Amino acid sequence: MRQYFGEKKENNIIYLFSEDYNHIKNVLRMRSEEEVFVIFDKTKYLCKLNNDLKSVSILDEVEKLEIKNEIIFYIPITTEDKMDLVLQKGTELGVTKFVPTMYEYSKFKIDENKKNKKIERWKKIVKNASEQCQRIDIPVVEDIINTKNIEKCNGVNILCSLDKVNVKHISDVLTKENVYDTISVLYGPEGGISKMEEDFFESIGYIKTSLGSTILRTETVIIFVSSIIEYLKSGD
Repeated sequence: MRQYFGEKKENNIIYLFSEDYNHIKNVLRMRSEEEVFVIFDKTKYLCKLNNDLKSVSILDEVEKLEIKNEIIFYIPITTEDKMDLVLQKGTELGVTKFVPTMYEYSKFKIDENKKNKKIERWKKIVKNASEQCQRIDIPVVEDIINTKNIEKCNGVNILCSLDKVNVKHISDVLTKENVYDTISVLYGPEGGISKMEEDFFESIGYIKTSLGSTILRTETVIIFVSSIIEYLKSGD
């Protein structure tokens, strides 16, 4: 059954986001009275589409939803197709917040005049991915920042490093004991993370962490790390 997110709720009616209308009417060719799941205010409802196909009537409350912890990735700005992949797969694997970040060695720049349009596009990507994989929430996509604005979280702070000395393996940093804490992850663009950036990240509390003996592509890191988090959670 299809799942959507509600924009607002009035009594027994939930109004869907405007961009869902075309998909419901012209792509899926759905009709009124068809049943869908709708998430609104951390609650999952069984609903039926109304005649306008822009709103639904609640049939039943399925469950109250609870988000257990925050998983934050500071994702380097890269090509459009790679950004799409990172956002889609990160959403499917439970990332709760994406922070697009300009690193010192970032090759790709976002025109200031196009920044807001890019962010809105990224937000639509994570919303669509959330609906497709039937997540209970839509990840947050923050504004673009520079590395000097990165902060330590009150939990696990991971700096994905290519260094061979003075680093911990990912299996020692992420454990069954801390996997439900807030987890914040830094990883570099195609050009890597500069020595100055690594020193700064360490100084604010990030743990230099090895992801193994091979060098992963930028778009692979988020899949690798978030899969480990999901695996550790699934053991409960």
